[in-house]
Amino acid sequence: MRISIRLALVFALFGAAVAGGFQYSRVKTTRGEMYAGQRQTAEVALRAVKALIETARAQAGDFGEVSKGLRDLQGSGIASVLVKDKRGRWVVWRAGSDSVQRQPHPGVPIEQVADGYYDAEVPATLGRRGRGLVQVSFSIQPLETRLRELESDAVRVGLLAFLASTLAAWLLGTWFGTSIERLVPKLEELSKDPERFRPLRIPSSGDEVARLVAAFNRMGESLKAETHRRRIVESEKEELSAMLVHDLKTPLTVIHSGISLLQDQLSQDQMAADRRARGAPPQKMSPTQLRRRSDQPNRRTFELLKMSADRLHRMVEDVLQLARLEQVDALREVSPVSMADLGRTCAKDFHLVVAERNQKIELKVPDAGVETRVMGDGALLRRVLDNLLHNAVEHTPPGGTIALRVEREGPNVRVDVSDSGPGVPAEAREEIFRKFFQKDLKRHVGNVGLGLALCQKVVQRHGGTIGVEDAKPKGARFYFSLPVG
Repeated sequence: MRISIRLALVFALFGAAVAGGFQYSRVKTTRGEMYAGQRQTAEVALRAVKALIETARAQAGDFGEVSKGLRDLQGSGIASVLVKDKRGRWVVWRAGSDSVQRQPHPGVPIEQVADGYYDAEVPATLGRRGRGLVQVSFSIQPLETRLRELESDAVRVGLLAFLASTLAAWLLGTWFGTSIERLVPKLEELSKDPERFRPLRIPSSGDEVARLVAAFNRMGESLKAETHRRRIVESEKEELSAMLVHDLKTPLTVIHSGISLLQDQLSQDQMAADRRARGAPPQKMSPTQLRRRSDQPNRRTFELLKMSADRLHRMVEDVLQLARLEQVDALREVSPVSMADLGRTCAKDFHLVVAERNQKIELKVPDAGVETRVMGDGALLRRVLDNLLHNAVEHTPPGGTIALRVEREGPNVRVDVSDSGPGVPAEAREEIFRKFFQKDLKRHVGNVGLGLALCQKVVQRHGGTIGVEDAKPKGARFYFSLPVG
């Protein structure tokens, strides 16, 4: 059953109960008031009859004036008047044609009479006859007729009230049910595809329905954002898997080839040892030739193995560091870190690397009196500088220059790392700090696109900002700014 029908039925039954209860209470109250009025009228008439009985002439035994007075009281609803002496004999008897044969029943409450007559009695003095009893009967048939008419009117009014309440309940239930039912298809759509959620228009009434619609819109927006975030995470996981397969393949191939070369070298050495054991004359070579023949391949092989191992290590470290930062909201260790000292250390560590590539590294830090300390995790900040310098080295051609500059900029410390490579296209700058982003998969330099994402996460965790711009005369300049601690 639709909720609108249920609400309409509930409201209709409630309205019927209210209308019926109101009419019942009204009829009961009116009946009580009319009975009370009839009892009061009977008491007044009874006192009037008693006064007639106790007049001087009636006390002397002449009841003619009493009969005349009773005729005057005929319009008061009196059906019969009986006066008995102490012996039970009728002294005065006057009754209408409808009440001749009935047996009076004084003392019966007016609400309980069954023959349509209400009887009341009162003692009276009858002069020479002593004490007597006056019985007066009143016809309540006109009263009952009016009460039945009142009940009929109450039933008609109650029926009209029931119909009106039913109609109002139906309209109210239909309106309320329709307001709720329009949420049902939206809820079904939300459960099927949260990303296609469109908020409902919130009624201007400000009632519970409006609050319900507003709560539904908030829930839908939250679920839509969470679903979108999860979809991005899943997409990034898929990209990570593809990147790892692609990027791990190259260093592993180099390592495998290096191991094969070393195995071949060992095999050649073993064969030479076997020939010497058989007495075969060794191949005549000068000592220098022998040293060059053995040292050059081995040195190059070890260089390739070390380079590949370093690439693997860097990739794994990027993944682990980024995962740790995404799992917690606070830094694990916070202490004063001098960015000038950190820049000097990083430049010194990269000096041999740039020298092997025929590159130069230029360092510019403030004087000792300039404060460059920040509050943060020194290991993570060193990781940021390492990643930026490593990218600058990889993108700078032989003979190029890499510049590292630390300077005070108002309440912040700014660090710039510039290269003299091809630079970063303007259309890629908004995406370059996104995880797994690589502008050219074929030309990437052995990483899975997590280095810059890690840098951004670390800088933001320290309350700073990071960005990229053009270097002069060419190349890219990566910078980040941190508040002085």
